[in-house]
Formats: sequence, structure tokens, C-alpha cells
Amino acid sequence: MKNYIYIFIIAIFTQTQLQAQNTGESKLGSWYEITSSNRVSDKYSLFGSLTSWNYELPAEKTHLLLGIVGANYHLNTKTSIGIGYAYGDIDSSFEVNNTPHTKEHRILEQLVFNHKLNKIKLSQRFRLEQRFLEYETENILKHRLRYRFKGKIPINNTLFVSIYDEIHFYLNQFDFQQNRVFVGLGFSFDKNIKAEFGYARHSFKTKSFNRLSVQLNLKFDFRKEKKQ
Repeated sequence: MKNYIYIFIIAIFTQTQLQAQNTGESKLGSWYEITSSNRVSDKYSLFGSLTSWNYELPAEKTHLLLGIVGANYHLNTKTSIGIGYAYGDIDSSFEVNNTPHTKEHRILEQLVFNHKLNKIKLSQRFRLEQRFLEYETENILKHRLRYRFKGKIPINNTLFVSIYDEIHFYLNQFDFQQNRVFVGLGFSFDKNIKAEFGYARHSFKTKSFNRLSVQLNLKFDFRKEKKQ
């Protein structure tokens, strides 16, 4: 079973390299992300992330640079609600607006469900966003709905396969905006630090991009430190 998983991931990378000339960008891009989740009490946790999308490897021609901070309230061990703020710089010149630098202030609300299917960890996230976009000639408020389904399949105590799909819809006039698919191999350094390496397919209405994805996930529980 493990050999089939490795072969599957290698085949995806190979196919991506061969087909890169036929998709939105002529070169394989990159998707770097650092996330942090910090439990500060039984009911509250703080989260944050820093994301960089680039049209070319290793980090050339930046598509997006986005930082997010927020807080979650945990209803129980499986369900949480949260609110956050994000600031970003977006290059949307490949779309109809032809804008190389769009500044964005974003407010977000989210609902997260975590559950298990045997040893497979599953997560569902519903997120609402109010996007305050600053174009060169005008400012626009766009409302967006996102749904992400994520799975983590353990190989052993250290390695795991990570997959997810997240679809985005605009709500001003209900319309598809983008979709993100990821498949990769994860490594657990310890209980607090994990890394994921894989392939991401980033699709918009007008173009799609193939990207090498590298993610570092930090997770800390400060409740335990207080008890020591």
C-alpha cells in the first residue's frame, strides 16, 4: 500500500512537469505557507499563517503575499468557531482587471469540524470572508464563501499523506471564484512541528497554475506548560 502511495505522488509531479506548458503559466510555481495554532485555554486558541504564492520557482514573480491572525472558541473537542483578520498584496494581472498590485484587508469568520474515520483524520472548514479590495481606481467590498475538506492518512508514526480540496464562491453575485487541490507527503518532526511537501493545483475562472507546495505547521498547547 505504501509503495502505491509513493508511486502515485511521483506520477503527479512527473505529469505536472510535462503538462506545465499547457496550463495557465509556462513554468511550475511555488506555494509556501507557515501556519500556527496555539491553545491558550480549554475554550480558546490563537491561529495565524503567512502565505506566499509565486508564478515561478523558487520564489519569482509573486502572485500573493498574505498574513492572517485570529482566534477560535472551541465548542467541544471536535468543533470550533473563529474570527480573524488578514492583510495581503495580490497580483491579479492575469485576470480581466489586469492589476499587478491589489491591496486587501479581510475579515473572516469560520466554523471547523474535526473527526476521524478509523485512523484517518478528517477536517471540514466553512469560512465567510469580507474582502476590502483596494484597486488603482476604486475600492470594492466582496463577500466570499469557502469550503475546505482535508484528510490526513498515516503511513507510520512519522510519515503521512495529506490531501485537501477547497472551493471558493463569491456571494455578491453567486459565482465560482477559485479552487485549490493539494496532495502531498507529510513528516512529523515531533508533536508540535509538522511539514508537508506536495503538489497544488490552483484553478481560477480564466487560468490554472501548477505549484510545488511546502508547508510548515506549528501547533502548541500552552495549557500544559502552565500546569508544570
